[in-house]
Amino acid sequence: MSLTAWNWLLTILGTGTSIGGLVFSILAWVQAKGARKAAREAAVAVRARNLSHSFSQWSADARELLQSARDLRFENAQRAATDLLGDLSHNKGWQTGLRDESPVIGLNEVIRLVGLVNEFLAERADFENNQVEIVRHCEVIFRKLKETSGKLDAAMEK
Repeated sequence: MSLTAWNWLLTILGTGTSIGGLVFSILAWVQAKGARKAAREAAVAVRARNLSHSFSQWSADARELLQSARDLRFENAQRAATDLLGDLSHNKGWQTGLRDESPVIGLNEVIRLVGLVNEFLAERADFENNQVEIVRHCEVIFRKLKETSGKLDAAMEK
């Protein structure tokens, strides 16, 4: 085989290898794009599961607050309201990332009501004089937190 034939053969092999490398790179890029999408979906799912667990816990705390308010247990109601307000106010996870998710929209009203209940619980006399209103607020708080927890659980099942 002549030198010119060898040059042509090596040129053809080099070109074929380059094209093969290009095709392989494109396939790897497509796979990486799919993996990135899957990772984002997994992160959203984990965030939603954590959020659902938080709302379940907060609804249990709201149930304790409601029961304490109904039974006129001032210290228990005071502690439960303070804990719930702190948890809702300081845990901003439900307000970020999933803020546009329909189940968590409108929960600023819950925080407002918990703050109002906390104000009523500043003094035992205020608690006893406003028990009916406090219980009504606590029922709304509990219902909204429980509904949100259920909606998040149902959304995760889809």
